[in-house]
Amino acid sequence: AKAGMYAGVQIAGGIAAALTYAFIYQGATFALGPVGFSTWAGVSVAEIVYTFVLCFVVLCVAVSERTKASHLFGLAIGSCVTVGGFAIGGISGGSLNPAVSFGIAAANIINGGFFYKALIYSALEVVGGVAAAGVFKVTHEVESALPEGKDMEA
Repeated sequence: AKAGMYAGVQIAGGIAAALTYAFIYQGATFALGPVGFSTWAGVSVAEIVYTFVLCFVVLCVAVSERTKASHLFGLAIGSCVTVGGFAIGGISGGSLNPAVSFGIAAANIINGGFFYKALIYSALEVVGGVAAAGVFKVTHEVESALPEGKDMEA
């Protein structure tokens, strides 16, 4: 329930941000999809790989008790977003987050864009995130078990 609410709020925030962008730029929006001569295959690889990197870094520096770097996690995560944007911005636009994808697609509807592309991007980003969680679970195996007497929060 908590995760669903969190995802919903993130998506609402992404849509609000994109509509604010459209308002500031007098209705100008842009579409999700391959940039320039890029293909959907290139978009797929770019979004999956860089979403994986971003999610894995977040898990390592902000979640893992063993590798947490609370004084540097903002720098590490921000650097991933910046590098990802520069590296794949010319291929896929560098969304890296379903909330961003939903926001861009929702705002682009104003100019006749298609919302289904947000679903494609989100699926790619979920693949990258799930892969990062799987690798994190394997590489941080000690943390997967709860200590004695600890209950999981709902």
